[in-house]
Amino acid sequence: MRTLLTNRTFLRLLAGRLVTNAGDSIYYVAALWLVHDLAGSTVYTGIASFLVMAPGMLQFVVGPMVDDLEIRWVLVVTQAAQGLLVLTIPLAAWLGVLRVELVLVVIPLASLLNLVTYPAQSAALPRAVDRENLSTANAVFNTAHEGVNMAFNAVGGVLVGLAAVGAVGAFVVDAGTFALAILLFLGLTLPERAGGDGRAATADGGTDLGGAPDGDDGADESVRERVDRYTDDFRDGLAYLRGTAFVPVLAPQVFISFAMGMMLAILPAYAGLRGGSGLYGVLLSALAAGALIGSVASARLDWVPYGYWMLGGTALTGIAWVGAALSTWTPAIVAFFALAIVHSGGNKVLFDTLVQTVVPEAKLGRVTSSMSTINGVATPIGSLVGGAAAAVVGPVPVVLSVGAANFVGTAYFALSKSLRSLPAVADVEYGDDRIEEFSGGP
Repeated sequence: MRTLLTNRTFLRLLAGRLVTNAGDSIYYVAALWLVHDLAGSTVYTGIASFLVMAPGMLQFVVGPMVDDLEIRWVLVVTQAAQGLLVLTIPLAAWLGVLRVELVLVVIPLASLLNLVTYPAQSAALPRAVDRENLSTANAVFNTAHEGVNMAFNAVGGVLVGLAAVGAVGAFVVDAGTFALAILLFLGLTLPERAGGDGRAATADGGTDLGGAPDGDDGADESVRERVDRYTDDFRDGLAYLRGTAFVPVLAPQVFISFAMGMMLAILPAYAGLRGGSGLYGVLLSALAAGALIGSVASARLDWVPYGYWMLGGTALTGIAWVGAALSTWTPAIVAFFALAIVHSGGNKVLFDTLVQTVVPEAKLGRVTSSMSTINGVATPIGSLVGGAAAAVVGPVPVVLSVGAANFVGTAYFALSKSLRSLPAVADVEYGDDRIEEFSGGP
C-alpha cells in the first residue's frame, strides 16, 4: 500500500476515478428521479434505466478501442463531451421546454460516452502499478469507487430533494465534476506497454491499429473495416473464454444481473412508496456502502476458495433482498439494501484480479469487454421487464423476485462440484490451467 501512495501515476488515475464516480452518482440519481417526477410511471423509469445501461451492449466495440487509442485523450474527450451533454437538461428547463423525452435522449448518449471511461481506467491500471500491487490497487480503486458512490448518491438525493436545487440543478453540479476530471486526466502519463497480436507499442503508450498493413497507420481504414476488426476482436475474446472457468462463473451472474436490472428500474417507485426522494438517495447510498464493505473485505478474503465464495455470497444476497422486500421499517430496509450488495462489491475486486492475473495482457481489453458485453445485456433488459412488471404488480414483488434469482444462483453453485472446487484468487497464477482449461460445469 505504501508503494501505491508514492506512485503519482496511480494517484492521479485514482483521483480522476473519484471525480468521475462522484459525477456519475449525481447524474444517475438526478436522471432517474427526474424521469420518475416528469412521467410518474415505472414503465418510464424502466425505459430510463434501460437507456442508462443499454450502451453496455456495445462493450465489444469499446474494448478494442481502448487497446488501440491513447488512454489520456480518450478520458479527456469523453469527459468534455459528457459535461456539455448534461448541461442540455438545465438549459431546456431554463427555456421552459424540458420534457421527459429530452431526458430519455440525453441518458443513452451520456452513457455511451461513459462506456469508454471505465474500461480505459481499468486498462491503464496494470500499466500504472506493478504485478505484486495489482490486487491491492484494484481493491483501492473499487473501495474508492464505492465510497464515493455511497457519499454522492446521498448528495444526489439531497440535491434532488432541495427545492432550491432539484433534479435539474443537480445536472449543473454534475457538469462541474466533468470539468475537474478533465484537469486531472490532462496530466496523466503512462509507461509504454509491449504490444501483442500485431499491435506495436507507440511512444504515447497506446498501440497502432491492429490489422493495418505494414507501413500503414490505419488512418485510411474504413468504418466498415474497423467495425469488422472490432467484431473479430470480440470473437477473439469469446474464443479465449471457451473452455475456461470464466464461462460457468459468468452464467449465474448474468441471471442475477437481469434481476438486479429489474430492481434498479423500480427503485424510485419503491423509495416513493416507503419515503420519497430522500429515501431514494439513501437507498442508493446503502447499496454503495454495502459494495464498499465488500471491496474492503475482499482484500483479506482472496484466500477463500472462489467457488465457495460464490456459493455463500449468492445465498446471503438472496436473504437480504427478501428482507428488504418484506420490511417496512426504514432502518431495516436500509440495512438490508446494504447487505444485499456486499458480496457483489467484493466479487468485483476478486473477479477483476482473477481475470487480470490469468488473461494475457495483449488480450485483456477484448476479453474483459466480451465478458462485460455478455453480462451487460442482461441488466438493461431486466430494467425494461422490471418497469413493466411493477406497473402491474407493484415494486415490492419485483424486489422479492431479485432475492429469488440469487437463490437460483446459490443452487447452481451448490449442485456443481467442479465450480465449488475453484481455487482461491490468491492461489491463481498467470495462465493457470485450473481456470484456462476448465472442463467442469453444473
